[in-house]
Amino acid sequence: MSILYGLESRPPLRVLLPAAFQHIGLGAVTLVFPLLVAEAAGADERTTASYLSLAMVALGIGTILQGLGRWGVGSGFLLPSVYTAIFLPPAIAAAQHGGLGAVAGLTMVAGATSILLSRIILRIRAFLPAEVVGLVVTVLGIILGLLSLRLVLAVDEIGNGGTRDVPAGIVALLATVGAAVWGSARLRSVAVLVGLGVGLLAHGALLTLGLAAAGHGSEIRLSMLSWPLAAPGLSLIYLPGFIVGALAAGVRVMGDVVASQRANDPGWKRTDFRSVQSGMLADGIGNVIAGAIGVIGMNSYSASVGLATATGITARRVAFAAGIGWILLGLAPGAASLVMAVPRGVLGAVLLYAASYILMSGMTIITQRLLDARRTLTIGVALLIALSYSEIPGIYDALPDYMRLTIGSGLVLGMAAALTLNAIFRIGATRLAEWSWNPEDGSKALVEFVTETGRACGARAEVVGKAAHLLEEFADAAPLVVEPGSEVLVRARFDELRLDIDLSWVGEPMAANAAVDLDADIEAAGFVSGLAMVLMRHHADRLEATTLPDGKHGLTATIDDR
Repeated sequence: MSILYGLESRPPLRVLLPAAFQHIGLGAVTLVFPLLVAEAAGADERTTASYLSLAMVALGIGTILQGLGRWGVGSGFLLPSVYTAIFLPPAIAAAQHGGLGAVAGLTMVAGATSILLSRIILRIRAFLPAEVVGLVVTVLGIILGLLSLRLVLAVDEIGNGGTRDVPAGIVALLATVGAAVWGSARLRSVAVLVGLGVGLLAHGALLTLGLAAAGHGSEIRLSMLSWPLAAPGLSLIYLPGFIVGALAAGVRVMGDVVASQRANDPGWKRTDFRSVQSGMLADGIGNVIAGAIGVIGMNSYSASVGLATATGITARRVAFAAGIGWILLGLAPGAASLVMAVPRGVLGAVLLYAASYILMSGMTIITQRLLDARRTLTIGVALLIALSYSEIPGIYDALPDYMRLTIGSGLVLGMAAALTLNAIFRIGATRLAEWSWNPEDGSKALVEFVTETGRACGARAEVVGKAAHLLEEFADAAPLVVEPGSEVLVRARFDELRLDIDLSWVGEPMAANAAVDLDADIEAAGFVSGLAMVLMRHHADRLEATTLPDGKHGLTATIDDR
């Protein structure tokens, strides 16, 4: 869909306010995360209501910071903040043992970690490859999916329980899935809200018939905001989980900012890392503020990028309006009680829907890479170790208390295993491959070389595919420019940011700046090499023909991994 109101536009109020309310409604579902944390801390109804009100205020501040785009703070895009499953497992564990104060302090540390990451993200990218990030997202999806199933079925970790609220949860899940699969494009964008609404109606009907029980917080109370709720503390045993969450949140911000760049620039070519770093900085500052207020960590919202693109309204002023709206809601008496009145089974159904997308997102990130034996072992072993935390708990129960509490969750365990294996398998691994190619062998040998090199380096399949097409075009021109009987020296190098290919040979140079003359002899070397250069430029971000000091001719191609 075309952009109706671009990034710097000034939409009229009749457009601005509905657009802001749409983003608020889409993000409101994520208030289930602070609700679950408050319940894990054993908070009473009044404290829980204040906690949710403060959570809304924090969302407003985070959204405004992300849309700021000034003084190096904020991506400058319509990218609202929401609560995320990334911080949920360690936050629930910290709340159960240290209360809301422990969650607040650790959230501030996570925010500080994100701020640090925004400054050094490019330097550490090699030690945090995409497949490891994909593993983190996948484990998060599994953990959230199991939690949501327990909420829908009203059972504990070992399957005990079950209440009369289960039917409402199942109805909500069916409605969400139905809207997402068979609904119109507009309905699919609000499938979560549809499921939530239908689930509430089903619960109300069952409650009227006496077939459901009134849940905690089912009575709407016009309670006023209370702050502070607890003094921030620092429980070091849960710190690894929050640091891992900050890493995953930083990667998610990067992806959302890149998606926003694409949506706002039809001619988008490559990532603008200045807005990425500014977006990560705003995310970190927002989480420091959230912790100071007393709530859990936030993150950017991929669904809002899709909503902005679908409606054609990407103006940053919508972000400011949505941020102000969140703050006003947080200060409004009774707003938090509406969230508390939602049955747990209905919330579980919504979470299950979200968990499936998180899980698939992680798997997609992993499979975008060409995985060799090293990366396959890294991901496979780390995933099994992460799952073992909940499937074979006896192993970890036997560990000393300080080790068991430091591990904290399967997420931390899996992330630590993946980073350790990745560091070990980097020993002896090379990022530079060199090979001599005879033009008489044809393009197939060149394609196999770059494919194997890409697999060994863990390059994305899209990047390797561009390199393969580029080399095929060169192979067509090589017999006319390479001296008969000689070979072409091929060097390929990948550094997580780009794939560089250097070719050198004895013979004639490629027609670097020659225009393709359609009236010329199509079998002439100049015509063929000129045409090949034109076609190769479609696959490379940078392409340069050179003359080497030893008199050989060369060709250097760079393909960015963006």
